[in-house]
Amino acid sequence: MGKNNMQGTIRKRRCGFHWMRIGFAERSFSIPYLGALILIIVLLSIWIVGELPKNGLRWALFAAVYLTSGLIYSNLGVWLHEHLHCLAYRGGEKNRTTIHFSRRFFLFLDGHYQVQGPIDYRTNKRALFAPAFLAAAWVLLGIAGNLFLPGWWLPVMLTLAALSLMDMIHDFYMLLKMKPVGDKGKYWDTGKYMEVVWKEEPDCQGNL
Repeated sequence: MGKNNMQGTIRKRRCGFHWMRIGFAERSFSIPYLGALILIIVLLSIWIVGELPKNGLRWALFAAVYLTSGLIYSNLGVWLHEHLHCLAYRGGEKNRTTIHFSRRFFLFLDGHYQVQGPIDYRTNKRALFAPAFLAAAWVLLGIAGNLFLPGWWLPVMLTLAALSLMDMIHDFYMLLKMKPVGDKGKYWDTGKYMEVVWKEEPDCQGNL
């Protein structure tokens, strides 16, 4: 996350309307979320080591497996992550989405998508949640391959699933903050933050 990217939320109220900007996950959300996934990855790495041949090449193989899986996710995984987001915008709506990719240190792909115009809640929710199917795909691939591939295959695929969920930290944070507003709001996704506008509910006398 770049130093200019906003964290947390900003909320204002004016003329009977609410406006909220949702940035990247704040620390109260990200620390326990990432902590749990890092613990899972550490436990999976112990599992991988236990499945590798017990010889002088064991740690070299471990480094090679981890480096290869990391490069797979930081390239193919990131590419799939962003395109899965955009699957929620089908047909003519597909032209509303733009994906921006860049490279860090040449080896690592980085990307974000943005959407032109307002988005309804259901479409926005589907778009933000869509990369979770990538995590599920890694798990299914691991289970299928475990039937005939070496024992380290399953924990490696589960590690890729954990990395996929780690990459969704800001998506889940935005979903959490959007939920109380739901269908009442209109949403704008700039790729760096989400903006939401909704009208206040009238009280029992019809006043705002």
